[in-house]
Amino acid sequence: MTLCVALAACSASPIPSPPTQPPADQAGLSVQTEPQATPSPRAFLPAVTTEGHKRVLFINGDHIPETGYPHSRVHDDGTRPESFSRLRAEVLEGNLGLSVDEYILTANEAITPGLLAPYTLIVLGSNGRVFDVAEGDVLANYYEDGGRILFYADFQYGPDNWASDNSLLERFGIEVFPDNFQPATQITDIVASHPIMRDVTAFATEGSSQFLVSAASLDENQVLAKCSPLERSGCAVQPPEQAKVRPGDVVACTWVRENARGGKLAGTCDRNTFHNGPGPGTDIDEFDNRTYARNLFRWLTQ
Repeated sequence: MTLCVALAACSASPIPSPPTQPPADQAGLSVQTEPQATPSPRAFLPAVTTEGHKRVLFINGDHIPETGYPHSRVHDDGTRPESFSRLRAEVLEGNLGLSVDEYILTANEAITPGLLAPYTLIVLGSNGRVFDVAEGDVLANYYEDGGRILFYADFQYGPDNWASDNSLLERFGIEVFPDNFQPATQITDIVASHPIMRDVTAFATEGSSQFLVSAASLDENQVLAKCSPLERSGCAVQPPEQAKVRPGDVVACTWVRENARGGKLAGTCDRNTFHNGPGPGTDIDEFDNRTYARNLFRWLTQ
């Protein structure tokens, strides 16, 4: 098996330094022999990736919630219930054979074509700031040229973090709502015939950020799962969001979109579905969460 140092040795664009503390006059990558429990809020990629594997990049923000540590990290030490290390190791790497990197997007970093180019899939999770117009164009062009993007939001990613995704989603007739602060619930209103929902009877969410899919966009955006009825505990959205729903619109938990060049977009309404656990809400071992995660990432990368 051939290994290469990301990104420089993989013929990709230069990247910012990893979350270590090098002297001020040094730059570049250093090998991470062990994952860090709480990566510093800087842009980084792991030092070693596997050549020949499809690559996934999680773009995360640098917000530290009230727990005192960042959530949804794929390369932390896995000891926190909100970690995504099991999603990475067991599902993405173990089941699907993907290579997984992470990039911490701060106010001083930017999303560029060179950053996205090596990756089959970009995961826009926990973004703590709004994309500027140029970054929105980069992401939209990436999709139009055949790239794949997954969206989700959560209150623990920082106040108004959903505005980051909406700066791109609005181009496709979709808006992600703020966290509804509802208790854990099962999603059972699904389109069973789609590959993402194969062998999925129910998956769980807690405190969902659901998506408003406009009636005008439903020819291009396919809704695969809904938290229904919308009035029930676990599903209800806040009054300001309810007021935005117009006749023909759909409030979705899972949706997908494809283009003629192989580009794919998908949204899932809660990150808790993928948590290491055990902890509050739900995690990757409950209900059909693991199957849903495996199907979702397989569809996005196949």
